Amino acid sequence: MTPAQDTELADLMMQLVGLDLTSADGRAGAGSILREIEAKAPGTVARMQAGLALRRAGASLLAEGRPDA
Repeated sequence: MTPAQDTELADLMMQLVGLDLTSADGRAGAGSILREIEAKAPGTVARMQAGLALRRAGASLLAEGRPDA
C-alpha cells in the first residue's frame, strides 16, 4: 500500500466514525478512541504504528512480500 492509499484509507475511516481531525473535538474524540483500543488490547496502537512505519519504508509484513519466503 502506498502512502497515498494509507491517507485515503485513514480519511475514509475518519469519515465513517464521524471525526474531523481539524477540530479540537475531533482530535479529542480520536484520542479517546485510541485510548479505549489501548486499554482493551495493550500494545495494539504501537504495533499499528510500527507496521505503518515499515510499510512506508518499503518492508512487507506478509510472507509473500518477503524475498526469503
